Amino acid sequence: MTATAVETSDREAILAHLRAGRPEDFLTLATPYLARHNDGEVRLLAVREYLRLNLVEPARTLLTDTDDLTPELASIRDSLGGLAMGEVSWSALTPRFEANLAVLERRGLEVDPIRSAWAERGPTLRCFCDKRSQHQILWQDAEGVPRWIPSLADHERIDRDRPFPPEPLGLMPDPFLFDGLGLGGFFERVYRETKDTFLGYSCALFIVEPDPLWIALVLHLRDWRDLLADERVFLTVGPDCTQRLQRFWEEDANLPLPRHVFSLNLFRPGPQPPIVEAVQAAADRRGDEIRRLRETLNARYAERNLRYWGERFEAALSGNGPPLRILAAVSTHTTFLQYSMRDAKRALEALGHECIVLTESTPCTRIETLTYLRTIDRFDPDLFFIIDHLRPEFDELLPAQLPVLTWDQDQLPHVFTRDNIRKIGPYDFVVGYSKGRCVDAGCDPRQLLNARVPTCPEQFDGPPLSEDERRRYTCDVSYVSHASQTPDAFHQEERGKRTDPAEQRLLDVLYELAPEMLRRYTVLSSAVAEVMIREALRLTGFRLVDEDFRQWLINWYLWRLGDRMFRHEALEWVADWAKQTGRTLRIYGRGWEHHPTLSPFAAGPAQNGRELLCIYRASRINLQLMPAGFVHQRSLDGLAAGGFFLARRTPYDLKGVLLRRLVERMNEQNVRDTHELLTHPDPTLRELLHAFHGQWLDKVDPYANDLFGKLHILAELDHPEEVFPRFADILFDSAERFAERAEYFLTHPEEREALTNEMREVVVRRFSYRPTMDRFLRAMGEYFRERGRESA
Repeated sequence: MTATAVETSDREAILAHLRAGRPEDFLTLATPYLARHNDGEVRLLAVREYLRLNLVEPARTLLTDTDDLTPELASIRDSLGGLAMGEVSWSALTPRFEANLAVLERRGLEVDPIRSAWAERGPTLRCFCDKRSQHQILWQDAEGVPRWIPSLADHERIDRDRPFPPEPLGLMPDPFLFDGLGLGGFFERVYRETKDTFLGYSCALFIVEPDPLWIALVLHLRDWRDLLADERVFLTVGPDCTQRLQRFWEEDANLPLPRHVFSLNLFRPGPQPPIVEAVQAAADRRGDEIRRLRETLNARYAERNLRYWGERFEAALSGNGPPLRILAAVSTHTTFLQYSMRDAKRALEALGHECIVLTESTPCTRIETLTYLRTIDRFDPDLFFIIDHLRPEFDELLPAQLPVLTWDQDQLPHVFTRDNIRKIGPYDFVVGYSKGRCVDAGCDPRQLLNARVPTCPEQFDGPPLSEDERRRYTCDVSYVSHASQTPDAFHQEERGKRTDPAEQRLLDVLYELAPEMLRRYTVLSSAVAEVMIREALRLTGFRLVDEDFRQWLINWYLWRLGDRMFRHEALEWVADWAKQTGRTLRIYGRGWEHHPTLSPFAAGPAQNGRELLCIYRASRINLQLMPAGFVHQRSLDGLAAGGFFLARRTPYDLKGVLLRRLVERMNEQNVRDTHELLTHPDPTLRELLHAFHGQWLDKVDPYANDLFGKLHILAELDHPEEVFPRFADILFDSAERFAERAEYFLTHPEEREALTNEMREVVVRRFSYRPTMDRFLRAMGEYFRERGRESA
């Protein structure tokens, strides 16, 4: 039954509910029926059902509102004299009501209409508590007829079983709109299930109720102080509720529009508020402005070709023209990226450029299309800067000839698909880890730059540690990472995402091959991954035709699996050493307390900022355990903070100088491609090539993998051996080597401090955000100048 259950005088239809085992539906219809009909049989049945529900007072009312009772009914009436009525006094709920109103008032909502509606019409409502301890509300309508609203029912079960959401909720669902609240239970459920669905995001919930009486009722029944204080709950009450609903969207263009409406109004006769029409009107207004702005911006930027941008960048970067205007965007619903964008903005401004960063203002907002377009129209940027996303994801937002700088920090497989990479256009520039893959997909190498994630020394240049901080954080060895998931747990999680049994079997075989390959090669690099995939295909007979799946295997599954194995194996070495020597080891990050063997060393998450600085400085030794090599954001942050590091050695950690000599020799010999590199007769070149890459020349097709191009891409980076003094001294590649290095530096604090200071100076000079961002812009400007000259 619903709140709009239609009263019927058809007693057979009413009795049919009881015969069908639906006593509450029977009572919902029988109550108004008996107010108009003196039907002894229905009255007797209703009294019995009320008593079964412990609703004594409604039963007594049926026995006292008429003098024409059968002897059986009269006997029941007399027996009820001493029983508790079960009615809940509204005065007992008034403190809760007023506390809820106080929260709404603090949020700026006018509460007097709610209070007045209750004072005027609240007496028409009665509240009872049934045998399930659930509230049942009896309302006397304008004609004096009693009605259960929305019905007499097991409301908790109904709210629990109501379908929600109408489709998979997703990580960042659209808002939901409620036409009324009913008795509030379903809204509570939706509120709980949509809270913090992804890194702090909680979708907006809109409530529209033209009659404040029904809001007042819910505020008596439920303690909603925390819920009502949540800024994602938007409540509009009164005759103008739909107009005020639209104002929410007019005042905040980042507030998404709802796609689903739940109708829960209790009893609302007459015309209903045009809720769906209000949402559609707001969508139409946004759509009209979006179309107008797109037309304006496309026309404006169509006049700015590659030659224009080459000249614009050259003038800005040489100081002969206005600084660049850079528009960036990052979500607050990220872990590291929002802080990376903060530091990039600081560096860009230090270089003299203007920079605006779009982000969400509240946990329930998203950066919407209209915000992008309005900002581009007002700011007229020379560059759109984004982390971990490509232009194809912004096709609806950006003018085609507005340059886009993508900084790939994570090689996300769902972003860097072959289809997205092929859509990289002439006004795009990509920096970060994906140059090799983008070149393989046919991109112009000139619009790609290999780059690492730097550090921000300003964030780690705080005052010396206090005595309390030293006591709290000092230890012999510490490690900071959220990568607590075991290799097996990672494998099972990824396996569970595949629905094809053949793909699952392929993952199982790769997982079985991984330990031996890790023992042999230390890391599961792309070259190792190619070897593993070939062997797994041979063993399973699987035919791999989907190139995106192959890339997912290499760049996600095998890399992440190898990453977990590489880290956890080294941590086991350190843990064993700590147990044997009595040294202290602390592992910071989420989830380590659940690790099967390392949980005794779990120290909980470390907050970005001061706490991380304290950990780096107070730990006598910090660990860097990255299969990608020593130079990584975590080690750079730690060095910037003044921490000392030991690192697990990777195959190329000590080959930076060799790589530089190899590429220089390639250039001296005018080598132009992989074929010339492999067949060139120069003995020095051949010696250098075999020293750097010899073990892979007969295992991985150097032509298919463009060995020539890959070497040049690697040479775009500064390698640790080239820039850090005595770098080899801090590396270990076994449990024994770790123990020897750790004991040496723990007993030589002055040498530890000297090496830390030397390495920190290198980090500030070469691996901080300011030189990194300057390098990005200059490389991008050079690309535009070259393309501009070609198009002239």
